[in-house]
Amino acid sequence: MLKEKRPDPEEPAPQKPWERPPVVARPKNLVQIGLSEEELEEFRNDPCWKFIRTVLFILFWLIWLALFAAAILLVCLSPACIVREKPNWWQTAVAYHVWIPSFQDSDGDGVGDVEGLIDRLDQLRKSGVQTVWPSPFLISDDEKTAVRSFSQMDPKLGVNQKADELIEKIHEKEMKIIISIPIATTSLEHEWFLNSASASKTPNANYSQFYTWVSKAADSNFFAEHKNLFYLHEKGNAKSAVLNWQNSNLREHMFNALSSWIDRGIDGFELLGIEYLARTPNGTEPEWNAIYDVIRDIRFHVDTYSNESTIAKGKKVALFSTREEAKEKDKKRMAKAGMDTVINYELGEVEKDTKICHKNEGSVATCVHEILSDVLLFHSLNEQVWPHWRFGSPDLARLASRVGSRPHAQLLMMLQMVLPGTNNIYYGEEIGMRNLANDSRVPPQRGAMQWDDSLNGGFTSAISPPVPSNIDVANINWKRQYSEPQSTLKIFAKLAKLRQREDALKTGTTLIGRLVDGAFTVTRFNNFENRTTGNIYVAALNFAEHPVKLPLTDLPNNEKLQKSTIVTATSNCEAFYARQTVDFGGKEVELEPNQGVVFRYSA
Repeated sequence: MLKEKRPDPEEPAPQKPWERPPVVARPKNLVQIGLSEEELEEFRNDPCWKFIRTVLFILFWLIWLALFAAAILLVCLSPACIVREKPNWWQTAVAYHVWIPSFQDSDGDGVGDVEGLIDRLDQLRKSGVQTVWPSPFLISDDEKTAVRSFSQMDPKLGVNQKADELIEKIHEKEMKIIISIPIATTSLEHEWFLNSASASKTPNANYSQFYTWVSKAADSNFFAEHKNLFYLHEKGNAKSAVLNWQNSNLREHMFNALSSWIDRGIDGFELLGIEYLARTPNGTEPEWNAIYDVIRDIRFHVDTYSNESTIAKGKKVALFSTREEAKEKDKKRMAKAGMDTVINYELGEVEKDTKICHKNEGSVATCVHEILSDVLLFHSLNEQVWPHWRFGSPDLARLASRVGSRPHAQLLMMLQMVLPGTNNIYYGEEIGMRNLANDSRVPPQRGAMQWDDSLNGGFTSAISPPVPSNIDVANINWKRQYSEPQSTLKIFAKLAKLRQREDALKTGTTLIGRLVDGAFTVTRFNNFENRTTGNIYVAALNFAEHPVKLPLTDLPNNEKLQKSTIVTATSNCEAFYARQTVDFGGKEVELEPNQGVVFRYSA
């Protein structure tokens, strides 16, 4: 019998096809941290560790899916974020009120015209103007309410096609245009009045009730005779006949006139003479309940036509007006009736040494602070009444003349540009123009615009123009102030442009500080979801003839005042300049006499 051959103990057993090749053990690396590949190999197929790995893998994906589902549930169940409403264009607009005959003459006849206004649009755009308001515009007898045609521009300003060119050029520069419409009156030369006065003729029968006619007038201040009858007119102005808005035929004609200008590109209307939209039976007093009804009808027509017009394409057309001596309840009712804004007339009454700003006060600081405090409180309690400010107009003396000080006029310009809402700037106020001499050939507040120090201030090439320039044109002019680092024009331009992009100045909360020895602050900040966010802007104004330290302790987030930046300062201010970093950590700012500064800090 053959003996079975025994394997050599030094030879390895033959490898089966399904077995992994053996791992050759390597010498232990003394520097290595953790287990080596060879040491981990023995755990690969260990049932215990395979079970642990499988359980952890399943748990990972279960937890991931649970977190994903929780995130979706959280998004679905969380309250929606408060969306900030974008303001309408007119709510933050800086409207530049141009008196065309005194703005720029293009043909050398000494009177401004529309072509001259077109030539100066670039300068207005550089100044930060967003809306142009040309006056007078429609052809009239008195450059105001005695309008001869609702569809024709005054030919003294240029041919009617120039109106369309002006609208087009303004829109090309991404600006808006608004015009004044005498909504309740016409000239005696208007076609409607002539037809109404001859209504006995068959072709004119439809015009018989376009105006208020009576056989006997009780008050000569409101009625004038025409062809053995008496017609209702503006108080003391027989050239301006009052339309009868209770007549449906008249309403249709007026609505057509508004529609025509909307299609031609007008972005907003100032409704002049709203107090004559409805009168008491004797014609001497306005009937305000009926007037509000008419305003609602005008609002409805303007909105409806703008939405339906293939030309207007649904653009928002602004309606605003002025009502002198309007009480708070009157402003609320006008806004409820459909007015987008009602101009706050109160600041137009600011004048040194008057019953509004008493002589004993020394400056206009006290009366301005009192007026602003009251009006700002009213608007904060009645958000449906949008603020609309003005210091000057074609019918008011110039601001620098009223307050008796150009530095104070500069401070008030700075103040106006940080106020909330819509702002009207009368031409020339942005450079501090004064009234003309009282013996001038035009109203003193309608002097020629002062563009440069050349002949007639660059207004006209005429030798002896009917619209004169002021004697200070060599020193007070647009070109010079635009080249200076600090000037009234630079303050206006800087703040006008900031208002277009800063939420705090667009729609932010307004806080007026207490009056401290002829000085006070106005603060604008964005209060969103009960949190102060973004930049906080502060205007500090000193109207006194001596230095004043203004406290800043009432400002929001005042612990951040250490890192403040100067936005702009008045031209007489040497301590502060634009883009300067300052530390107001002491929570006070010291201003020299008649100085002002606007600074910002982050919330």
